[in-house]
Amino acid sequence: MSSWKDDIIKAFNLIGGEGHYSDIYDAVEQIRPKEKLTKTWKASVRGTIERFSKDSKVYGGNEDLFFTVDGLGNGIWGYNDYISYGKTIDLTEDDSGFPEGKKKLRQHILRERNPKIIRLAKQKFLEINKKLFCEVCEFNFESKYGDIGIDFIEGHHSRPISEMKKDEKTKIEDIVMVCSNCHKMLHRKRPWLTKNELKRVLK
Repeated sequence: MSSWKDDIIKAFNLIGGEGHYSDIYDAVEQIRPKEKLTKTWKASVRGTIERFSKDSKVYGGNEDLFFTVDGLGNGIWGYNDYISYGKTIDLTEDDSGFPEGKKKLRQHILRERNPKIIRLAKQKFLEINKKLFCEVCEFNFESKYGDIGIDFIEGHHSRPISEMKKDEKTKIEDIVMVCSNCHKMLHRKRPWLTKNELKRVLK
C-alpha cells in the first residue's frame, strides 16, 4: 500500500492543489480503500501534512511539500508542487523574481485555479453578458475557434493574495474573465496590472 505522503499528494492533485481538511479527507477516501482506513486515519493525514510543511511547528526537516493557505489553525492547506502538474498557469521568467517569494505566488495562482469560484464567476458573467469573452480585449473563443471554444475563458484573481487579509475570502467579483494572452500580460509586471490598466495598454 502506498504511503500517507503519496496518497495525500494524489489527493491534492484531485482537489486542485489546495483545500480544507474536509476536501482532503474526501479525496483520500477516493484513493485509499475504506477497509484500510483506521479509526484515527484523519489524524494520520493531518500529522503527515504538518510533518512535511515548514509552516508547521512539527516540520520534520525533510521535504517541504505543503503550505498553509490562511495560516496555521484554519485547516486549509496547499501542495507546493501542484503547479508542475497540468492545468497550470505557466510561470514566466519574471515570476522567479516575485518579491514576496514563490509560496505567495503559488497561493495566488492556486486561488485563481479554484474550480468552484471560477465556475460560479463564469456562470454569473454568462447570465449578465449571454456569452464569455475577455474583459480586456473582448476576444471570444467560440467566435474564433468554433465548437472547441464554447464556454472557454480563463479566470484571473484581480487581487494578489498578499493584499488580502488573513480571513478574507475570495469573492466572485474578484474574478476577471480574460483570454490566455491577456492573462499572461496581467502577470507580467509587479504589482500585477489591473484590467483597466491593460486595456489602456491596448489602446
